[in-house]
Amino acid sequence: MNTVTIATADILAVLCVDWPSADLVEEPRPVSGGQWATIHRLRLTGTPEGVPEELVLRVAPHAEMAAKEQAIQVAVAQAGVSTPRIHLTGPAGGPLEGAWSVMEFAHGRPLLADLDGVAALRRFADILARVPSRLADAMADVHRVDPVPVLRSARAATPTVALTVDELWPHLRAAADAAGRPDLAEAVDRLADSQPPHDAPVICHGDFHPLNVLADGDRLTILDWTGSLIAPAAYDVAFTMLLLRHPPLTTPPVLRPALALGGTAVAWRFVRAYRRANPSEDLTHLEWYKALHAARILTSIALWTRAGELREHRHPWHLVAPGAATALARVTSVDLTATRGAG
Repeated sequence: MNTVTIATADILAVLCVDWPSADLVEEPRPVSGGQWATIHRLRLTGTPEGVPEELVLRVAPHAEMAAKEQAIQVAVAQAGVSTPRIHLTGPAGGPLEGAWSVMEFAHGRPLLADLDGVAALRRFADILARVPSRLADAMADVHRVDPVPVLRSARAATPTVALTVDELWPHLRAAADAAGRPDLAEAVDRLADSQPPHDAPVICHGDFHPLNVLADGDRLTILDWTGSLIAPAAYDVAFTMLLLRHPPLTTPPVLRPALALGGTAVAWRFVRAYRRANPSEDLTHLEWYKALHAARILTSIALWTRAGELREHRHPWHLVAPGAATALARVTSVDLTATRGAG
């Protein structure tokens, strides 16, 4: 997880350009949990009217991806989705180096927090009763938002970033080639050739899992729109299903079969809950979309491995990789035995 500390003077330098009276009440606090962006919690005075004291600074390492997530987060918030309101943004290249945004602090706790595999099994009955339906209801709320103005806004902000499934293929193929993985390149090609019809797209979060949904009583707040796309609802449902089916939790080997069984039950409970919450959406091609997300996960890990990046082992995706490899091989018939044996 990303817990880089940013100098207080640098934070104030960028904030005071637009908020000249802003000052920090206390030292910024790094927020753990971000795998991509650097996140700090701020308490400020001297902000404009309507801006609360408690805020979050998010600094992203990729300017165009940051612009995409900011544009989509602003658009869905305006459409009524419960997500932190962004009050200020800034480009890459200044004192903070990355592109940044300042948004309202969201109170609550992730739907699943502070868990390993053992704790998850102990709390299985509670998780099965609560988590799938709450995730499904929150996702269905996002999918009901009109995607046309959101896509228009995101496209204007980031004309070269992939915003649809069709636009993912060149990125996935290039990543597989750069990682030196011809097996993944072949799997990506076969997936692209078998892409199902994709009418009636919706706004898909793309990384919808229990750690990106905060619960504060009955209120749920959705975080982190980096992976968002305009795609069929099955794209979102399949990712959440994959993560629930193969939970990225550290577990003693003797308990892994039990965790796999529990994950399967939670995943299918989630799918059934989504069908109840949004019965008009077509989930016929869930297995294909699971394979697409598996390709995303495996190409990312392969690139990190090739570059010798530490997040190859630190990122939760390495715990999902064996299940992802199985899902991708099932749809493409490409031999990914080496990847299935990893982790």
